Amino acid sequence: MDNDIHYQFAVPSDTSHLANLRRVITEVLDNASFAPLKANLIALAVDEAVANIMEHGQSCGSGHTEPQSGDILVLVDLSAERLAITIRDKSAGFDPRGVPEVDLAEHLKAGRRRGLGVYLIRRIMDEVNYTTRENSENELQLVKYVDESLETARSNR
Repeated sequence: MDNDIHYQFAVPSDTSHLANLRRVITEVLDNASFAPLKANLIALAVDEAVANIMEHGQSCGSGHTEPQSGDILVLVDLSAERLAITIRDKSAGFDPRGVPEVDLAEHLKAGRRRGLGVYLIRRIMDEVNYTTRENSENELQLVKYVDESLETARSNR
């Protein structure tokens, strides 16, 4: 029997939809037996990635519910080995791999309160992959490998 989870949804490119995004990601991960803390951290990483697209990209969301060019598509694929969350959009491209590492102590000492999104994503996720697809679509994939405790929890359901 296939226990893999495949889920996708569109998020309008408007920050008012971020709370719903976090709720959906957390619910999907809770149903997959992720510990609440880990599910919340992964939801935070996805939230940061999508917020960056909304705030810094050139998407044009308008509160619609059908996928449009301004929507951000989120795909969740969970297997026994790994969780992959793929985020696709047509905003101005931004490759997070080009962002230098943050010295957290210096960042905080300087009193900066913003600019830690990529830092958090890198700390929470095991892989961060970015590509530009042929149709000018950006694709950011966030990967978290499943640990043995999750595999055990999933197999005992």
